[in-house]
Amino acid sequence: MSAPNEGLVTQFEYYISLETVASLQILVSIFGLLANIINIRTFLVMQAFGDGVTLTFLLLSVSDLCVCCLSAVTCISAFLLAQESKWHSQLISSKKIGYFFPIDPAYTGIIGHQIFQIFSLFTILLTVYLAVARCLCVMYPLKFRSNITVRKTLLLSVIFLVSSLGIRLPLITHGGVSLNFDPRINATRYTLWVHPHREIIKDMLWVSVDAPVCVGAQITLSVCVVLMAKVLRAAAKFRSKTSIANDSTSDQSKSKTKLSPKDARIVKQLVLISSIFIICNTPKLITFLATTVELNFDFGRRYQNVYQISMAVVVAFDTINSSANILVYYFFNAKFRSILTNTESVS
Repeated sequence: MSAPNEGLVTQFEYYISLETVASLQILVSIFGLLANIINIRTFLVMQAFGDGVTLTFLLLSVSDLCVCCLSAVTCISAFLLAQESKWHSQLISSKKIGYFFPIDPAYTGIIGHQIFQIFSLFTILLTVYLAVARCLCVMYPLKFRSNITVRKTLLLSVIFLVSSLGIRLPLITHGGVSLNFDPRINATRYTLWVHPHREIIKDMLWVSVDAPVCVGAQITLSVCVVLMAKVLRAAAKFRSKTSIANDSTSDQSKSKTKLSPKDARIVKQLVLISSIFIICNTPKLITFLATTVELNFDFGRRYQNVYQISMAVVVAFDTINSSANILVYYFFNAKFRSILTNTESVS
């Protein structure tokens, strides 16, 4: 997040773009914070620890809450960095000393982004687990009817969280803050310290984790959405036939279509949640593809202006993904809507 070299985008355009994305992102982050607090409160009232699916929704909301909180930290840091850099540029010609923050905003932004990625990965893993498990349940009900249990959900969630933390820990430990002279502002302050091997570690993580998880999640959820959509259409046809068929025909059809109204509502929720993820994950896929095709499209290289703007957009879309689920729960979960409405009326 240091001052970039000019490439396709000038430094002034970079600052304006960064401020614009950060301003919009903070609004989404605030909405996401409030939305996920409401989600957590509602799922707790729904006795989340008594049902594996509801528990997964609860854990997903907790992870999304952390994503939105850290997103706010990164976008505020980006906004402050852009402001500070503009102040510095304006004061160079006049040779005056302006106001600068005692701690480099780049440090808080990068550290916040690293922790953000921990919970972003945790959200991805939970979403994929929920979609795959439910997809198997509706496709093969006799074999996978009870595959989302509370015990299994808790165990896998711990594994997902520990893995997400362990993957990012090397990057976090290979950087820090120290009191140094900052040539950008011609003053001494707490600035970002980065280990020389940190970029190598980042590249290794990108090749071994980030890119495969991003692409794999996109493909997996796309397949799950298609399969679950087919099941929903089949269930709709089944209900239509059942309404005009006799009891014996209904019983025979019901044995073939094991999708209850409750299951249908859950599948609809998962289709929408997965679809939102697929849409919000697309900017990340495009950025990964661009870094693969153009080696100069990276931090510290020729096109780092565009790269950092692209990464800001990626974080913004990740924040949208973690903020929009409340709309799905409200419109497609009758119990969630009932509890939320009653809670609001009591309040």
